[in-house]
Amino acid sequence: MNVQATAQRYAEILLGDGSWLTEELAWTVLRPRVGPLTLSDVAQRLSGNSHAVIVERDFEEAYAANAVVLDETDGAVMIVDLHRTSNTPDPDFIARLSRDVDVWHVSWHTALSRRMIHALDGRILAAVPHLDPAEAVGEDLDSVQAELAALSAAQHDDWPAVEATALAIVEERTGARLRLDWFDHAHTSVALDQ
Repeated sequence: MNVQATAQRYAEILLGDGSWLTEELAWTVLRPRVGPLTLSDVAQRLSGNSHAVIVERDFEEAYAANAVVLDETDGAVMIVDLHRTSNTPDPDFIARLSRDVDVWHVSWHTALSRRMIHALDGRILAAVPHLDPAEAVGEDLDSVQAELAALSAAQHDDWPAVEATALAIVEERTGARLRLDWFDHAHTSVALDQ
């Protein structure tokens, strides 16, 4: 893993034109283990509804519709929520999303805790409350030792090193990438009931 170089790129985004992302972000990436995973599959998992309605929206429209944004990327599906309209930061919900899927999640909110979660086949392998590896819990922490070490190394660096490292870990483990210009476009979205 080349987490440091990737983390530096995310730190530049969070300190620069993407500073608005520091207030609130939930980024979840699902990489299928068996067969393809479509946007429709993910929308159904998110909504619990086999007839989930998928609509193209920009982020402001998604917020108004209580929707999360979905995107396919390099064989994976990203879920992005800037306004906590979903319960993706909940470990039990992540576990349910991970049926036949490798899931990596990072989120933060200015008024709530930050976290990173790795789930696989319905199991939480690692949950890192407050993005602090000293508080990590899960069924297989040994499987994420390199990631915990990277987060640990960032703990005493200047802000936003920890958040940037968490984003870099998700990218390195899934191949998905959050680019600032990605937020300028409409994407597939699914509205969720609260």
